[in-house]
Amino acid sequence: MTSTRLYWLHTLSPTHVGTGRGVGYIDLPIDRDGITDWPIIRGSGFKGVWRDYAVREQLSNIDDAFGRADKDGELANSGALMPTDAQLVCLPVRSFRGTFAWATSPLCLQMLRRTLTLAGFKELPDVPKQLAEQTAHHPESTVLLDEGYIYLEDLDFQGMLCATATAWATFIANRVFASDDNWQAQFRSRFVVLPDDEFDFLCTTGTEVHTRVRIDDEQKVVAKGALWTEESLPAETILLGLVQCDRVFRSQGEANQKLTPETLLDTFAPIEPQVPLMLQIGGKATVGRGRVRCVFSSVNGDRP
Repeated sequence: MTSTRLYWLHTLSPTHVGTGRGVGYIDLPIDRDGITDWPIIRGSGFKGVWRDYAVREQLSNIDDAFGRADKDGELANSGALMPTDAQLVCLPVRSFRGTFAWATSPLCLQMLRRTLTLAGFKELPDVPKQLAEQTAHHPESTVLLDEGYIYLEDLDFQGMLCATATAWATFIANRVFASDDNWQAQFRSRFVVLPDDEFDFLCTTGTEVHTRVRIDDEQKVVAKGALWTEESLPAETILLGLVQCDRVFRSQGEANQKLTPETLLDTFAPIEPQVPLMLQIGGKATVGRGRVRCVFSSVNGDRP
């Protein structure tokens, strides 16, 4: 896949990318994949936030990268940068030892491996094996073990050292925390691969649900009908998407004629030097939701 970059999203605060009013006990649920029911951040939402960042930083060729409507006699054009949805890679889960774990599953890693292979990676860690019930694979030097067991929420697992888990922990850490050796070590020590069914259960029950109220200014009590619950991705969630730029759709003027997909990617999705983009994604920004690190990386195996 030519002219492609990876983008990793790492939530620094609870992040509410919602779908409007829900029909269950959660009034404002987060967006989820229609098949797996895992949390997801849509490419359209990411692209809008990404464009706002580019405008704020006064980057050049914004209209070529993200598109524009008809204006001042110039025809509209589609944006050249095409992000996919950001799929779940690791869900943070409370742990009896080590405070929390970055949890994933064999199916989640297999889907990640397929995405990376289609993007152009040649050398990737092995396909993870399916796990027996109540077992968990972990890398070396984990902080999650307590006398051979890993306790996550109210679930207990027999811990098993696994070379494949070590390889995937290193692969992900080197890209999400490429410029920070300390956080790479922290990630590897908290990475764990859970059985698919238990991971599905945690994806459903392990998100944050907050109860919100609105206070009546005159009476200083909860306003009538102003009590609701909203769901958020927990802080430390990690997701992955792709950004493609196969062609530049508009070329007006001498400067634009020299634009190439590589030029736009280097401008808006830089990998050297790797400086994370600090974005606000989703709703509830005024109460601190949606602070997200965005890191871009190459699809070449020898580069972050």
